[in-house]
Amino acid sequence: MSTTWSDSRVVSGTIASTSETQIGTDINVPQNQTYLINGLMAAHPQGGTFRIAVDSLPGMVGNRIQNSTVTKALSDAGNGSAEIYPANFVVQGPAVIQFFATNAAATTGLAKAMINYQVTQG
Repeated sequence: MSTTWSDSRVVSGTIASTSETQIGTDINVPQNQTYLINGLMAAHPQGGTFRIAVDSLPGMVGNRIQNSTVTKALSDAGNGSAEIYPANFVVQGPAVIQFFATNAAATTGLAKAMINYQVTQG
């Protein structure tokens, strides 16, 4: 019997570069789980682009414009006005998910990325 639930993860790290830099640490998908990725978001005070990379999906490009320059809310006003990118792809464990940012300026700031997903285990 399998079990299904929804979850999310946030990774964060300080970035002070315009070169592509990993945001936080790897997200590991366990062997007995499948993630249906249904939402992505990333932010850094300088803006720019972000990329999701999945080791088991080497052909995926995964580039998107950062959703916000605010890392403590979904928008500058804190009213949730920034859109979370909808997504619809499956990652079967074992797998590693990583987020990367390429910022518009090299000013130091906290970058955050969030992934929303549905887990099926078993």
